[in-house]
Amino acid sequence: MNIEDLIVKRSTEKTYRIVSHILFWILLFSSSYFLVKFSFNPYRESPFAYLTPLRNTLGLALTFYPLMYFVVPQFLKKKNWLFLISSIIFLTFLYVVFEAISEKIVFNYCASCLETAMEFNPDYVQVIQKSTIENILFKGSNIQLFLQFYSGLILPIAIKMSIGYFQFYTRSLELEKEKVNFELNFLKAQVNPHFLFNTLNNLYGLVMLGRTENSMEAINRLSEFLRYTLESATQKTIHLADEIKLIENYIELEKLRLNHTEVKLDISVGKQNLTLPPLLFIPLLENAFKYTIDQKGSKIHIQIKVVGQKLYFSIQNGFDETVNTKLQGGLGLRNLQKRLKLYFQNDYEYTVS
Repeated sequence: MNIEDLIVKRSTEKTYRIVSHILFWILLFSSSYFLVKFSFNPYRESPFAYLTPLRNTLGLALTFYPLMYFVVPQFLKKKNWLFLISSIIFLTFLYVVFEAISEKIVFNYCASCLETAMEFNPDYVQVIQKSTIENILFKGSNIQLFLQFYSGLILPIAIKMSIGYFQFYTRSLELEKEKVNFELNFLKAQVNPHFLFNTLNNLYGLVMLGRTENSMEAINRLSEFLRYTLESATQKTIHLADEIKLIENYIELEKLRLNHTEVKLDISVGKQNLTLPPLLFIPLLENAFKYTIDQKGSKIHIQIKVVGQKLYFSIQNGFDETVNTKLQGGLGLRNLQKRLKLYFQNDYEYTVS
């Protein structure tokens, strides 16, 4: 398994993600411990050798997660600079408080640490033995502590941003590849050949019956449908209103061959101008008309509505229970689920019953 596969697994599987975080902080602690233990630091033979790297690592982790998983996403969403600056100041203060309190705990509960500090830096011990508030104020005036904090955050932030960019780049490539494949398949078969054949047959029947007005309307709808599908094949997204117009034309053309089936289309989208991938719902419509038995009592009910920024599409149709319709669907429905996953990741819901 190469590094690319690991990053993909990390982004899709929670266990990999948690383990990678734990391993990173262990490696960070180990490297800090190694530098203290094998340097000329006077505290290298005391528990300070591992307690100081441990405190630094915990302090960085304590501030890194709120920063990268709450502050930065909220800033990118709202573009509020005051929120970003005030949050960074607060997290810096949090780090200072943690440093002051954790160091005081070390000196209170580690006798050998206190002895070593008294030997090499008795003045510093006197400062630490003051009240917690005084320790916090003392730490807050230490420029070196701030440099240690900000420089310590550089590595985990850089790694997270690099992984995020890689995931974004990989997803962009997948979307582009899917778009190319979609265009290629679409050019190979502009619309379902059976749909086109049936529509032309229906038009022929209308003409033979002398229903000129109906045939002209059907020809106009077919023309709009074909033109739209050709144009949308080269677009990444289209407006919801255009997709609804396509659906209406498709339904009206399919209804030409139905005698008994009731087709009901409910639309409640208000003035929303949402965008979505082109021809997203056509496979569902094709399936509905394909499996519905044209007899009295047969119904196809399609509902499209927008609530807030969420789009709901549902379709119900009757079918012959003696025929195995395979609820998971054929190629069209599998491609639909793949497109939903590529475009919306986990921000969608698809159910079949």
